[in-house]
Amino acid sequence: MQKIIEDKELGEIILRKYPHSHSYTIRLKHNRISISLPLFGSYRTAMELLEQHRGNLLLKQRAVPEKHLPEVDEDQLRQQAKNYLPERLQILAQQYGFTCTSLKINKSKGRWGSCSVKKSINLSLFLMILPAHLIDYVILHELCHTRVMNHGPEFWRLMDEVTAGQARALRKELKSYAL
Repeated sequence: MQKIIEDKELGEIILRKYPHSHSYTIRLKHNRISISLPLFGSYRTAMELLEQHRGNLLLKQRAVPEKHLPEVDEDQLRQQAKNYLPERLQILAQQYGFTCTSLKINKSKGRWGSCSVKKSINLSLFLMILPAHLIDYVILHELCHTRVMNHGPEFWRLMDEVTAGQARALRKELKSYAL
């Protein structure tokens, strides 16, 4: 469950309820605030927590320069993505023995990719601004989720297998490219 609130000072705040969460957590990533709360947690409690940390969050937001995607022609990126990503996904899936049920290319600026429990993979057309080895990393990350649907130790072992032990280094490099 997700709720989005627009705050005049802090911008867009995303509140998400998670079934396995036992606590409230505030995150600031790429200058965006998200609050995780337990499935039966209260939005009011989440907002009270936000108010307690408002000053600190404002300071952190101002300290981090905003990163933006380079100016791009989205139609051109979409065409490049349609020409490149399906074939690359198929090659990597075959190379490492993964299967996925479908691929959708979207224009998400919130995440590079995702994988559903039905093994359906979504990839952002903005992947096309990345170097080829990071596109492969994102595709492999989502393919690994077709077997392990979390980011636990088993997932990272599998990622290390398919990236020759470079999963964490590639993850760190990817984070330098803000969506």
